[in-house]
Amino acid sequence: MKMYLSGSESIAHGVRLSRTEVISAYPITPNVFVLQTLANMIDNGELDAESVNAESEIGSMNICAGATAAGVRSFTCTCSQGLAYMKEVLWMASGMALPVVVAVTSRAIGSPQTFASDFSDSLSERDASFLQFYCENAQEALDSTIMAYKISEDERVLLPSFVVIEGFRLSHTYELVDVPDQETVDRFLPKYNPKHAFIDPKYPIMQGGPALSASLFDSLKYQQYMALQRAKGIIKETCREFANLFGRDYHGLTESYKIDDAELVVVVMGSVTGLVREMVDEYREKGQKIGMLKLRCFRPFPKEEIMEGLKGVKKILVLDRATSPGSDGITYMEIKAALQRSHAIVSNYIIGSQDILQRDLAAILDTTLNRDDEFVEWYNQEFKEEVLQVIGYDNYERLRRSEVVDRQIKEGEDIQALGNPFCPGCGSLICVKLALSVFDKNTFVTANAGCMGVIPAAFPQTCLKVPSAFFSFSSAGAAASGVEVALKRKGMDTDVFLYGGDGGILDIGLQTLSGALERGHNITYLLYDNEAYMNTGVQRSSATPYLARTKTTPSGKKSRKKDIMKIVEAHENVYTATASPAYPQDFLRKVKKAREHKGPSFVYVIGPCPTGWEFDASLTIEIARLAVETGSLVLYEYENGKRTINRIPKKRKPIEEYLSKQGRFSHLTSEQIAEIQRDVDKRFNELVSQSTVKGRDAANQLT
Repeated sequence: MKMYLSGSESIAHGVRLSRTEVISAYPITPNVFVLQTLANMIDNGELDAESVNAESEIGSMNICAGATAAGVRSFTCTCSQGLAYMKEVLWMASGMALPVVVAVTSRAIGSPQTFASDFSDSLSERDASFLQFYCENAQEALDSTIMAYKISEDERVLLPSFVVIEGFRLSHTYELVDVPDQETVDRFLPKYNPKHAFIDPKYPIMQGGPALSASLFDSLKYQQYMALQRAKGIIKETCREFANLFGRDYHGLTESYKIDDAELVVVVMGSVTGLVREMVDEYREKGQKIGMLKLRCFRPFPKEEIMEGLKGVKKILVLDRATSPGSDGITYMEIKAALQRSHAIVSNYIIGSQDILQRDLAAILDTTLNRDDEFVEWYNQEFKEEVLQVIGYDNYERLRRSEVVDRQIKEGEDIQALGNPFCPGCGSLICVKLALSVFDKNTFVTANAGCMGVIPAAFPQTCLKVPSAFFSFSSAGAAASGVEVALKRKGMDTDVFLYGGDGGILDIGLQTLSGALERGHNITYLLYDNEAYMNTGVQRSSATPYLARTKTTPSGKKSRKKDIMKIVEAHENVYTATASPAYPQDFLRKVKKAREHKGPSFVYVIGPCPTGWEFDASLTIEIARLAVETGSLVLYEYENGKRTINRIPKKRKPIEEYLSKQGRFSHLTSEQIAEIQRDVDKRFNELVSQSTVKGRDAANQLT
């Protein structure tokens, strides 16, 4: 069946046709479209699988490793910093011979963070004993996903695979794709029936574990090496079988195009392949003998095919997206090693994450044709002064020259400047701006990935007038701890203020938050809870309410919301409070108290999101107020083991008034609304019975 699909949707269809049973992933741009498509397939009954929304990328890879260790076909998807966070488990999965398939919607890794794609994430794991397949287009992405399962699960291989597409260039662009029928795919890819990794009480086996002998460990690495060598032949076998069944021939590990008589061959990988193929034809018409060698597979590296295909070629040009700083392009280094006995001139253009157009490629080809020396160059790159601002070097130069940096806060000014790039009616922005107004120039602000992370971190610009830093999504609590300790060492009386969303604090960042609280660092935390991963397009988080609809829970979340306040209160000497932007005086009082507290402090605030909660932007404060008036959010503070409720409605409104104004709850039945009402009543009564209600008798507030 022919369908217009994006690269992301194509991968999802490949996963569906492979009858994958366990899917787990964690949203990071631009992988989310894959996850959302799979969630909808499961919800619509098109795919019989369990989708597990993980708390982090390392969790999602572990979920798949666990499922595959139990004998079930699994899949996950990630990119960039997320793939880096998976690192430990990648090596574990290959060491345990678990044939998980991981789709990588490739995006550059590093700081400053970017949405551009340069293969630096996947190629950073080239030694993890994963097979790595790089796709030219959406059709190849779908087909490679199916073939990756067959190759990885082959008993002569038993290693996991990456199926790599470029973020946005392929993940979000559409083309006509031939989607195979299920019956034919079933003939090609049989049901996963492992003989080495399964759980059976009648036949207990041990998987993983330490290799206490160095010789045993080295033997394992040797086996991985041999499995990857064997995989070369199996990839060719699989491509031939696929071509016979589906009529699309991927030629194994590489694909040659007009190289038989070529005087210059361009070696490429990924989406730029199509453009190079067209330019080869154009230059051939002009009498220039140019050819192309496409690398489909980077691991195992097709050394033999390269030596044979490029035999006798005078000039070779390698186009590299990823480089190994301190050396050259990563693909170039591998090609040079393969051709070490060749007399060819092998040159390298590093194109990085740039979108290469016809005029760019023409300039590259013309330069290469007119040069007889061997070179390594970056295409269209120059030293840009703006880069200095990203790393703070411009400040150093000014201070070194004794110049005054005009960033002083004037009397009466807030530490956040006017103007922002956020959605109209953003409740979280209101909360962060209110909180920042409590602090002065002696403040260090940090944030992690999330909607509000744009405030200090849209390099090279910032709307903060105080020192700030943007740390990793998973570990801002630990980084802030380091800042706090260093400031003490320097004798600086500086407030450390960390704000984050539900992902950065409840999920991926929970470990380092808990560690910082337990150690007692004097840090003020603000959790702006918009109850989903809004920054990546509204996916479920552990803060998403019961039955709320998100892109990865299209029928509603099936579990209750994590109670972060109970977790925080379990730590000693922590001042905690809940707040709402609908009650700004209460909010400001609590942030001031948190700032003055000698030790860690934590303020939880609800941040209604018009986009994710599906309401008109003018209703933000009304929604925030209804959360309190219905008892869904109880305003209280907790210190020294005592909880005090600050505001309680004289008569609580029914929860339906709160739910009915949000599109994310529009699918609820009357029975489900009644169930949520019972949950709200139970939690409200528990809080009241265990607390002091300011100015009132707690017993009279029970329902």
